[in-house]
Amino acid sequence: MQNKLTYTGFVGRSFVLAHGRLLRSRRKKSSNVDLMSRRVGVTQKSPFLLKRFRYLLSRLYGTRLQKDKSLHYVTINGQRFKRIILCDSYLAAQLERALEQFSDSGYFPQVITRYERELWVEFVDGERTHTVDEGFVEKVADFYANLYSNQPRSVNALESGFPQRLNRDLHFLRQIGLLDERSSQDLDAAAKTLTPETLWLGFDYTDPVLKNFVVRPQDQSICAIDVDGLSGDQLIGMGVMKACARWLQPFEGPFFERVARQRVPDFRAYLPFVKLCFVAKWTKQFFFERKWKAMDPSLFDEFRNRSDT
Repeated sequence: MQNKLTYTGFVGRSFVLAHGRLLRSRRKKSSNVDLMSRRVGVTQKSPFLLKRFRYLLSRLYGTRLQKDKSLHYVTINGQRFKRIILCDSYLAAQLERALEQFSDSGYFPQVITRYERELWVEFVDGERTHTVDEGFVEKVADFYANLYSNQPRSVNALESGFPQRLNRDLHFLRQIGLLDERSSQDLDAAAKTLTPETLWLGFDYTDPVLKNFVVRPQDQSICAIDVDGLSGDQLIGMGVMKACARWLQPFEGPFFERVARQRVPDFRAYLPFVKLCFVAKWTKQFFFERKWKAMDPSLFDEFRNRSDT
């Protein structure tokens, strides 16, 4: 009994000592955390807060389509980052994997971390391009050549689903009255004529507006800062078609010549099909985004004329 009490007392004293050390350790860690929180300055701001509020109202009381994401600029100890919150973790993981494919290229911001539906990337400081010259066009050509040469795959056109999507888009434009019956028939015939047997799928950058490119001052390289424009398993060439519609059209010749000199899939053989897919998709998107003034049925005229011949 005495031995047992002695043992119990020893255990009790050991527990008290250990507990005391644990409390001191916790106080030390807590002190370190408090000190760290005082030293690390963290600020966050959203550049599109008012825009998101207007979109929220339109979503509640209208039918306008809009991306369900938010963007925040976070500054930690003077270093800036972009915090992107997407609608679900699947899209965030997809975007993370796509960006990792080009982590060594310098064409996109580096991924910092992903947690569920949040993706953090570095903030790339640079100059935005307001005027287009041949030097900038060459850099964008190299940018797209890098994308298109990363794991492209040739597939049967009908199995890809893109001809079906084109027919769906044209049918919708006919339903809402943007295309009359004769135009719709001509475009259906043109779609069948222009559809190739095989086409190329791969990575593309689908939002190549000028404001999404910055030029790094240290080496004059370009970086696409709106990272959610990068996606895989796309019809190669759709991003280029949007660039042509926005600003690239006067430089199409030099652009495609430079791209062709690099090891990229040759999608120029069926470029009219890619362009028709883009115009139909773009026009339908304008409708759902309520950008009705931008909807131009004359964009389809060149394809109707092709059908007539």
